[in-house]
Amino acid sequence: MLADALKAFAGKQSFADLRFGIFADIRIVYTVSMAVGAAGAGLYLRERRLHRKTRERLGTRITMLEKQIDPARTSSLLTSLGLTRQEDE
Repeated sequence: MLADALKAFAGKQSFADLRFGIFADIRIVYTVSMAVGAAGAGLYLRERRLHRKTRERLGTRITMLEKQIDPARTSSLLTSLGLTRQEDE
């Protein structure tokens, strides 16, 4: 019985193979696009964290230099990370 089924498909390409090939291509594209998206999101979060640390590190120096130029200068009331205060949101 199995031999008869194999004879029917002998030398012919079935649609099942074609469907599996298309499905495999779609999975590869989906996997690659998800990996690239996740890498981009990770790099964005890393860069955002580093930028906040830099603002915190340089913020006190900039404030001091601005006070030397204009002692009457008022603060923007941003946090040391450069974010809006909780009360202002």
